[in-house]
Amino acid sequence: MVYIQSNSERTLPHHFDAACALYGAIDSAQDFRLTSFEEVQSGKFDNLIKSNLFVGSVEFMREVFTRVNKIPEPILNSDRPFQKLDLLTVRNRINMDFKYFVKPFQQKLFSGLVVDRYSITSLREFPDDLEVMVYDILPPIISEWRLYVMYGKIEDARNYSGDFKRSPEYLDVEEKLAKNKSSLPRCFTMDVGVCVNQDEIALVYGINKHINVIIEFNDMYAIGNYGVENSLYLRMLRERYFEIVHARTNVEM
Repeated sequence: MVYIQSNSERTLPHHFDAACALYGAIDSAQDFRLTSFEEVQSGKFDNLIKSNLFVGSVEFMREVFTRVNKIPEPILNSDRPFQKLDLLTVRNRINMDFKYFVKPFQQKLFSGLVVDRYSITSLREFPDDLEVMVYDILPPIISEWRLYVMYGKIEDARNYSGDFKRSPEYLDVEEKLAKNKSSLPRCFTMDVGVCVNQDEIALVYGINKHINVIIEFNDMYAIGNYGVENSLYLRMLRERYFEIVHARTNVEM
């Protein structure tokens, strides 16, 4: 059974991605039930969580995992080096005209963004002691892609920003996947940027050379559908979900 987050009345899927899961269940002839957040909170499904797939928003999924003491560990965020700082330190550095790409340690607390002395105000609601990951600014990105990865294999790729004709160098991406294999789950996505790298040879001949950069990895349970076929999307959600709820590293209740 697939339990899919709905509105409180259980008449509609909670959002587009929940609808994709619903149609994925229909396409693959799986039974499903629309299920509200309030129902999960009530505890009525606690005995079903480890044997059935639940799909929904990040808030919904955290509630599901919390009920069986299976909060997933954060996955590798990127293959780029970063500093772990508190937000106060970042705010102080920004005031000295530094510019950084910042992401929270707590997954999906806010989306990663470039902050400078002006845009740092968008984080004013968060406390000074909040831990964040701080990266140097990337070279100019001309195209961004979301790659859907299952068991180390790229199953699909979707352009979500920039020039859709500029696709990643997939052999390079696969090398990066192999390098980070031990720290990544069964199913996840990786956002890859295609950057212009004007090295000395390129400058001499007046051409642009492109390089790939991993912007971030995302845990599959917390990611949306950017155009992947619905049954594949549901299958990837299923594989990651049962990896989490059956994880041996977590302490059973």
